[in-house]
Amino acid sequence: MSDMHDLKQDLLTGKIGRRDFIGRALMLGVSLSGIEAILQSCGGGGGSSSGSSQGLTVVYWTNVNPKQDLLAVLNGFGQKHGIKVNYFQLPPVFGDDVQKMTTYLSSGYSGIDVLWLDDFMTATFSNAGWLEPLDTAIPAGDFSSIAPAQLTLSTYNGHRYRLPANFGSVIFFYRKDLFDKEGISVPTNWDELVQAGLKLTKNGVYGIGLAGKNGNTELFNEMCYWMGQVGSDPLHMDSPGGRQALQFVYDLIHKYKIAPPDTVTADYTSLQTGFENGKLAMWICWDGIFSAVGKFPTVAQNYKLGVAHPPKGSLNNGTIIANWGWAINHYSNNKDMAAKFIDYAASVPSEVTLANTGNTPSRTDALSDPSVQKALPQAKYLADYVQSVPLHRRPITAQAQRVSDAFEQYVNKYLNNQLSLDTAISQGKQAVDQALHGS
Repeated sequence: MSDMHDLKQDLLTGKIGRRDFIGRALMLGVSLSGIEAILQSCGGGGGSSSGSSQGLTVVYWTNVNPKQDLLAVLNGFGQKHGIKVNYFQLPPVFGDDVQKMTTYLSSGYSGIDVLWLDDFMTATFSNAGWLEPLDTAIPAGDFSSIAPAQLTLSTYNGHRYRLPANFGSVIFFYRKDLFDKEGISVPTNWDELVQAGLKLTKNGVYGIGLAGKNGNTELFNEMCYWMGQVGSDPLHMDSPGGRQALQFVYDLIHKYKIAPPDTVTADYTSLQTGFENGKLAMWICWDGIFSAVGKFPTVAQNYKLGVAHPPKGSLNNGTIIANWGWAINHYSNNKDMAAKFIDYAASVPSEVTLANTGNTPSRTDALSDPSVQKALPQAKYLADYVQSVPLHRRPITAQAQRVSDAFEQYVNKYLNNQLSLDTAISQGKQAVDQALHGS
């Protein structure tokens, strides 16, 4: 391990401090116990230096493009405060993100200061005591610039632990060229959605795509969307609304046959391929996927896409949302500086700059910025959704992944005709409750 040898020499000769050494060693795959042993052999414990002399370490996505726009934000803050800002890159695979951050924070590691977390990690880490409350740490205006529904995804036990800075929403998009060809109006409710789907399902094209695969949270998300429009969610799948939504999705596949017969194995990847290859006329999915679909050569050259408000269920036409955002490591020795960074990074100029890298702002005013809407095709639709569509949070708790797995197992079997609706609801609710309470 020549890289590790060189790193150790840099530590011994004073070229780097303990904080930088720990961060780089972790990126090389060295365990925390191994790092501790090396530090002890070099004459010091594993604690990080306090104060800003060692700079500020900020966690963010890897493979950011163009990288200079991210660095402009990081370095701009560093220059303003006269410190070095270290960019700690998350692994490219989400599951690895969760594992790595869990390893660091559960050990009390202080070598990272500002965290970049999704909804699931925020719920888990805040309940574990690994995040610092932001209620009074950053200006109130940073919170008020964001739609209230987004803030619920960052609030646990009465405290705000994260400032949203990346906004995602499930949006309703469709093949406008096919709708125009058939003379079909955009559906505004579930009944009209079915009628449109029946007219569009022919010649190898299906009316709508649904994510029905078990085990990856996508079916959980799918049902959060449908259940939300009838006043329910996966935690209350035994409610009248939960039953109604489950029956409706089943009927889209088996009664009306406007969703593909392989829906029970379909995920976002296969559905995206299907839409891009002209096999789907409507899809209700995340805005980022819509953006990617729109850039696919076949779609860009041959199809015309439309975006509309979601067709209404019996109670509302709401949709589900998701966020990534900034948080502070509870074990950081630079909490004050970390809070200043979050305020800086969440400003309109910073969010406009980060939009060039594909990051969709959470701030309502940034979503409406012409530069953002030029960089992100979905931004203008999200700006409209924030103002005009009810936004529903997914029921994410500290046991979110276990709950999702339990829910999906039984719903997938129902959609695959392996369980009746009554059995799926009865057994599924029991499994969800057990997962929710950690039993």
